[in-house]
Amino acid sequence: MTTRTKIGILFILLLFGAAGGNTALAWSPLKLGLKLDSLFHQPKRYSFFSTRYHAGRVLQTNDFLRGENLRGNPINSFNAIAFSYGVQTAGQKEWHHILNFPYYGFSFYNADFFNSQELGYPTALAGFMGFPLVRGTRSVFGYELGFGLSYNWKAYDAYRNPFNVAIGSHRTVYVDVSAFYSYDLTKRWQLKTGLSFTHFSNGATKKPNAGINLVSPFVEVNYSLRDRPLLVREAQPAYNKQLELALQLGAGKKQEIYRSPDDDELKTVGNFSVINISAALLKQYSWKNKFGAGVDLSYDTQGNVAINYDSSGLPIVEKSDRMIDKMRLGIYGTYEFCVNRLSIASYLGVYALRESYDSEPPLIYQKFGLKYHFRNDMYIGLLVRAHKFTVADVIEWNVGYRLRWRRNN
Repeated sequence: MTTRTKIGILFILLLFGAAGGNTALAWSPLKLGLKLDSLFHQPKRYSFFSTRYHAGRVLQTNDFLRGENLRGNPINSFNAIAFSYGVQTAGQKEWHHILNFPYYGFSFYNADFFNSQELGYPTALAGFMGFPLVRGTRSVFGYELGFGLSYNWKAYDAYRNPFNVAIGSHRTVYVDVSAFYSYDLTKRWQLKTGLSFTHFSNGATKKPNAGINLVSPFVEVNYSLRDRPLLVREAQPAYNKQLELALQLGAGKKQEIYRSPDDDELKTVGNFSVINISAALLKQYSWKNKFGAGVDLSYDTQGNVAINYDSSGLPIVEKSDRMIDKMRLGIYGTYEFCVNRLSIASYLGVYALRESYDSEPPLIYQKFGLKYHFRNDMYIGLLVRAHKFTVADVIEWNVGYRLRWRRNN
């Protein structure tokens, strides 16, 4: 078959692909031995810049936001603007096709809560990734995930900022989840709108840490440096299911506070260390989905800490000397959404064995975070352990290794 004939067949296939919307082609250029790169000199990177504007609501999750602040008014609205640089995947790798040509990049985010005296003007630097669910000829419906660090907060201070129990540190974790609809105005300009949920917390590394949660509609304008690529989705072979045994070591630190009975001031009890050993058996059912179950053994130096007061009202912090008070054995189920070597991990667990004491944490716990797998089966991760799905207990930094074997059923 001559090159000219191949190009003609490719042109016909592309026309059928455009007419077929987001349906994967049974026949595609790659199956004919053709490469878009060689035929059309397709660039390796399709970069874009965007500006996004938020105007939304602050969820009233603590007394400071409800109005117990200097102004005596609820903090219930905010504005924010984000400037982003991103890359649209174009099909050079298998996972581009599996995930329907996602995009990724990083953004610079700045928020105004109309109370700079107590909250400042927080700024975040975050990475993001967008996943199309339905792709039309000129429109896309999907969702986007963002994760990063925020700074420039006016944090809690017993003397200079005593009401701000929402944010206890100048730096926090930034998490954003958005649903979006985008429309191609031209080959380079794109309009996007949607609804986002944003969370700020330091994972209890410094208290108080009630956190801030935001819900807002947004509008965004994107400009691509090149004409957007022609996306021809390649049908992928069936996934060869595999099992893996993941062995993981995690560590973190957290802080606890108490309220003085004399002046009602929040004071620090101390810093506590957490070490976690985990083992999980997981089965990856498809290119994107992995399920499993496991056990983790935690050593938490905050276990059974008691605060008593002497005759003058000064606190006496008593840490337990018993190892059993600091040990917890948990059993959990886990799900991972796989994006090539990156996993978005979630855990739902219950403490099966632990010592009972007055200040013990809830029986059910959760973990959320990211894992990145290297080619040698080592991986690193960042997980937030929480309870009630909203209250962070500790941030765990993890390193692990997995043993894998394939199954045919």
